[in-house]
Amino acid sequence: MTPAEREAIYDAEIAPALAALAKRCEDCGMSLVAEVEWDAAKAAGGQTVALAEGSSFAIRLVKLAADVRGNIDSMLIAIRKANPPGLDGSLFMRIIDRGTRS
Repeated sequence: MTPAEREAIYDAEIAPALAALAKRCEDCGMSLVAEVEWDAAKAAGGQTVALAEGSSFAIRLVKLAADVRGNIDSMLIAIRKANPPGLDGSLFMRIIDRGTRS
């Protein structure tokens, strides 16, 4: 199956089903992050997200990981910008911060 065929199936079947699940989660105050990849070579895919008010940083971190599509630098920058509770205690963030002050 070609990436274009997988994308067509995603558009016709999977995205609507995920949207319905996201809506149900939203109605119940739950969070959902779904990332579907139909072409790994191009990191092409679709994302369905429903983040409940007050959602944990853990679920938002999953969304950040999906958003940056494997770019660790972008991931660390996004984490720094998000400034979640406890970030100041992170060994890796202290190392990054030290590097930005040089």
